[in-house]
Amino acid sequence: MVSKEVLTLTNQFWIAMFVLQLATFVFTHWLAKTLGLTVAAACCLQVLLAAGPCIMLYRRVTARIKELADKTKTQSPVVFQDLPVPLIVADKRGQITAINDLAGEICGISDLKEPINLFALSFTNDNPLFFLAQTLKDKQVYHEQHYIYQREDDLKYYLLCTAEILKKDGQSAGAMLIALPVTEHSLLSNYLSQRGKLAMISELAAGTAHEIRNPLTTVQGLIQLLSRRFQEGDPAREYVAIMLQEIGQINRIINELLQLARRRTPNLSFASLPAVLDKVLLTVAAEANRRSIIIEKQYNHRLPLMVLDEDQIQQAFWHLASNAIHAMPYGGTLTVAARYLTAEDIMEITFTDTGTGIPREKMTQIFYPFFTTRPEATGLGLPVSYQIIDNHGGRISVKSLPGKGSTFTVKLPLVNYEKAKTP
Repeated sequence: MVSKEVLTLTNQFWIAMFVLQLATFVFTHWLAKTLGLTVAAACCLQVLLAAGPCIMLYRRVTARIKELADKTKTQSPVVFQDLPVPLIVADKRGQITAINDLAGEICGISDLKEPINLFALSFTNDNPLFFLAQTLKDKQVYHEQHYIYQREDDLKYYLLCTAEILKKDGQSAGAMLIALPVTEHSLLSNYLSQRGKLAMISELAAGTAHEIRNPLTTVQGLIQLLSRRFQEGDPAREYVAIMLQEIGQINRIINELLQLARRRTPNLSFASLPAVLDKVLLTVAAEANRRSIIIEKQYNHRLPLMVLDEDQIQQAFWHLASNAIHAMPYGGTLTVAARYLTAEDIMEITFTDTGTGIPREKMTQIFYPFFTTRPEATGLGLPVSYQIIDNHGGRISVKSLPGKGSTFTVKLPLVNYEKAKTP
């Protein structure tokens, strides 16, 4: 738009010059004829009359062009604002020379009019500006760096890419960053990739779990026999109790591995979703009470019946409720809601806590086997829940704000079980 205005000013300048020259020619020709001047004298008079206005017009045009040029140095080109993706350009000193509103939003920059220097800003290592600064400082280029931006209750997924900008002589002129939105196709690819990881860990579990369990059962039995040899109050008896407790933890991990390995077909029957939720919340009520957590139920007991495996769904929901409770070490509120979405013919169930939330960089890992932020946890609860929901033809997703809490959303088909997955 700036170049268009410069072109318009240039055209106007030459048109004005032509009109001025024509006017002065006619005027001087008339004046020379009236006063009886020679041709040479008339030409000199024409130059004198036209010189002043021409100089004034030239100064006005060049001043306006300079003003427009200065404006382009301090403000992003309009084409940047029209781009549907966040884009930032910085020179080699770290000065941001171009940034659009979308980039300003995800980077947390509210005032885009003032000059901004990357190296004068303070930001975390998960901010897009961090990757741009690293490219400027260390020439490190990033490809498909996952980034999650959350605004209120809306999550947006991006792939960050940076590149160094080079001059014709090969010298660095700066760097640029572009954030590409992750499309539904990419999300589906991630979903299928997750299923592949679960399948791989399931095969591993099937081949090793029984081999581990058999000798472990023998060890457990021998330790129990050994514990009878020690009297009450004997320190060795306490050590034996710790050993049995740890063996119990190993057995729990094996059981969850076997749960992943079996991937059995759900035993379907008509069931009441509110009744399933009531059972789950009853089993976690004692732990919630111990942690000063209030449980709120937001579902109608007249919801339509569903076709599902009640035991499996109860297990999946138990993991979600238990995770929510453990995310609130200092008390809070666990809200469990359910509603029937008529248009989609699905049931939507949400587990919302007011706990610590999930760090942004961890969001893409929470359904991976063995990933956990709790030392006492196995990291298999969410993968098991994921698999159960997947076997029922459903989907599970999460939204989280660090320091404010998380919401896990489960969507299950009501009766149309032909969409459900089979082993």
